[in-house]
Amino acid sequence: MNAVRVLLSALLVLGATNGCAVVEQGSVATAPPPGSAPAGDPSAPPEEQIARAVFDRVNAEREARGLEPVAWDDALAGVARDWSAEMADTGRFEHQDIGAVLQRDELSGFRAMGENIFRATGPVPAGAVHAGWMRSDDHRVNVLNPGWDRLGVGVFCAADGSVWATQEFGRTAGADRPPVASTTPPVEPITRPDEDGPTC
Repeated sequence: MNAVRVLLSALLVLGATNGCAVVEQGSVATAPPPGSAPAGDPSAPPEEQIARAVFDRVNAEREARGLEPVAWDDALAGVARDWSAEMADTGRFEHQDIGAVLQRDELSGFRAMGENIFRATGPVPAGAVHAGWMRSDDHRVNVLNPGWDRLGVGVFCAADGSVWATQEFGRTAGADRPPVASTTPPVEPITRPDEDGPTC
C-alpha cells in the first residue's frame, strides 16, 4: 500500500465475562428497525461514500459464502463515526469499552457487538480498508460472522490526511441467526479484493 501505514485492530464481543474478548447482555429491549445505508453517491461527503462502499463489500463477502446479509443500523453507525473521530482526535488507536457501549439507551435492542478498527496515515480507498480487514483473521471473524444481523460503519478523514474507520457489528434481540461464532473463516475467496473505490 505504498508509503501509507495501515493499522488494523479487531474486537469480537460475544458473551458475558470480565475479559475483553467476550461480552453479551442478558435481558434486552425489542430490536430497533434497520436503517438505510448512506447513499454513497459522488455528491455525498467522502466519509459517507467510503462507509457505503465498505458496507456493500461486507455483504458481498457474506453472500458469496452463503451467509445472511447484515442490515445497516443508524445507531451502530453513529457509534462507529463517533469512535473514528475520537481516535483521530486523541491519536489513540484502540477499542472502546464495548460493554459500556452496549449499556447506552440507543443500543438497548442489542444483545452483543463486535468492533473492527482501522487507521491509515494517508488517504486510502474503501477497498483498501475492506481488503485489510478481510486479510486479517480477527477482523474476518466479525465480517463473516453468521451471528451478526446489523452493521454500522463510521469513517473520519482527518485534516492531516489520515483515515480512521470503525465497523460496529451487532446482534439484535430476537435475531433469527445462528449463535455468534468465534471460529476463523478461511481467507479465500475474497470476493472484493480490489483496493479501489471512494477515498478521502
